[in-house]
Order: sequence, then structure tokens, then C-alpha cells
Amino acid sequence: MKGFALDQIPYEIRYDPLTGESGRVFHLPFKAERPDISSTVQHSKEMFCPFCPEVLERSTPLFPDDVIPEGRIKVGDATLIPNLLPLDKYAGVSIFSSTHFLPMEALTPEIMHDAFAAALLFIQRIGDLDPLVHYFSINWNYMPAAGSSIVHPHLQPNCGEVPTNQHRLQLEASERYFRENGRPFWEDLLDAEKAKGERYVGEIGSTCWIMSFVPLGFLPDLWCIFRTHYSFADMKEEEMTSFLRGLSAALRYFNSENITSFNLSMFSVRQGEHFRLNAKVCPRLFPRAIKNSDMAYSQMIHKEPFTVKPPESACSALRDFFLGANEFPRESPHVKERMPWTKP
Repeated sequence: MKGFALDQIPYEIRYDPLTGESGRVFHLPFKAERPDISSTVQHSKEMFCPFCPEVLERSTPLFPDDVIPEGRIKVGDATLIPNLLPLDKYAGVSIFSSTHFLPMEALTPEIMHDAFAAALLFIQRIGDLDPLVHYFSINWNYMPAAGSSIVHPHLQPNCGEVPTNQHRLQLEASERYFRENGRPFWEDLLDAEKAKGERYVGEIGSTCWIMSFVPLGFLPDLWCIFRTHYSFADMKEEEMTSFLRGLSAALRYFNSENITSFNLSMFSVRQGEHFRLNAKVCPRLFPRAIKNSDMAYSQMIHKEPFTVKPPESACSALRDFFLGANEFPRESPHVKERMPWTKP
């Protein structure tokens, strides 16, 4: 395309500062084109959706009485039910509301509140019920490009005795770093990133937001770290509100970049003095009009992520969306009472 002239594409092989896993970062002039998702949304409305209010009560299962006595958990507009896919010992689905489709620009802290509150209440109740469960996560596949099979927005909280690979790597590396350095990895990482400035996005309450040095996907992802928390069990209203404000800011940035899909995972433990509650927010897309996946052999088989845009190049633009994130009302008008997971 350049008359057969020699061309060069800069790239780096980077190593994750926590786990040591490698990833490849390319410097390509990639710009996502906004996909037309209207046909996907319309098609989803024509299909059977078990999460819509007219069928929810009769089309979704109940928890056993000894797990969730009321069968389902309800918080505000959200309903939490068992997950038909047993992703862990205890697996739930937290349905946001009666609204079948919520575009990314509608995902405000207030709109997301109830589903996260229900997921946290589920996790805390499972933690109280089963002392063998030590690993907890809240996960979100938003829209088909992120792997969601149902457009109706929902979270997936999981509780189990065995961590996923990513969760295990974080825990093992956190313990190893502390043994070798006598300090928590997370504090050192945040201090270093803040001093460097290239990937540091900002702080909202007790949450700190940075770009991942080694992104997990095709485009740079965002890493949220809770400075003082390692477990959902200790989370109170202020911490979750701070997280949702940062998440909403990140989604506004994604939307401005024509990204209309993402994955989210939050990692927590029952006990872990040297661990920190953290979350990864990864943009997802179909890179070309043919609707090819943004994951291929490199990620699927080699477990080697590659990214076409350096995280440093995205940080400045993303930081602008965080500027007003601390200015939301302290209490949402949609919240009638304190979040149900808040303990005395």
C-alpha cells in the first residue's frame, strides 16, 4: 500500500508488574468505527428474553430455601436469580431492571446502583452461609461483542472455593511481592503510577484508577484498585458509590471512542491482608465490518494479549472524563435507603 517501500510498526513486549505475564503493545493508528447496534437490539426484543418483567417470575429459577430463603434477591429495580450456568459453587445473575436495553450513555451510577447492590448482598449472604468459600467476583458482559448472550443488562456474581486463574495469579503474586519487599504491591504500584503520570487517571474516594501497563485486550483497559479494601464484606455505600462514579466516567469515555461493549470483573477475597479489591474494565469490539472477534489465537491459545493502542495514548483523554466524577450528589435520588450490604 506504500509502493512496496519498507515500513516499520513499533511494538513492545511488556511484563505485568504484578503477575509477570507478558503482552504485546503495538503502535497502530486504529480508530474504532461506531457500530450500528439497532438491528441487534431489535432482534433481541423479538426473541424470548427471560429477564423482561412480563415473564421473569415464571421463566427464571429460585434459590434453595437454605441458600436464599426468599428464592430471589430484590433491591430496588434489580432482581438477582440463580445462574443456569454453574460458573462457581454459588453463581448468580443480577438483572438491572425491567428495561430490556440500556445504551452505554444511560449507565449512570444511579442506574447501575441496584444491580450492584443486589450482587453485593448475595455475596455477603453466601460468605456468611458457607465458610469454605473464599473467592468472590462480580462480572459483566455488556452486549454481544463482550460475550453476552442476552442484551438485557445483567451482572454475574460468583462465589467459590477455587479462584480463577487470573484471581489466583493476583493472590500469589501479591503474597510473593510482600515476602520479597516487605510492602504491599498495590501501594507501591499506585505510588509509582501517580509519580510517573503516564497511566494514572485519578482517584474517587478510596478508589484509584490507572491504565493497565499490559492491557488484556485489543484496546487498552482500565484498572481500579481500592486502596484500603480486600473484601466485598467490608464495602460500604461510600466505596461502591465511588466505584460506580469512576465506572460511569470510563463508560462515557468508551462511548466517545465508539466503543459500545465491554467486560468488567471485580476480584475479592474473604481474607487477604496483602491483597486489594480491584476491578478490570476492558473495552470490546468487532474490529472490522466483517464482525470478526477482537480475540484470536494469540489470546485464546497462547494466552498472550496484544493491544493496538498503547495505554499511555488513551490516558489523557480518559482523564478528562474523570474530572467531574467527584461532583455527583452524595446520595442518589433513586436510593430510598442505605445500601443493603452496609453493616453496622
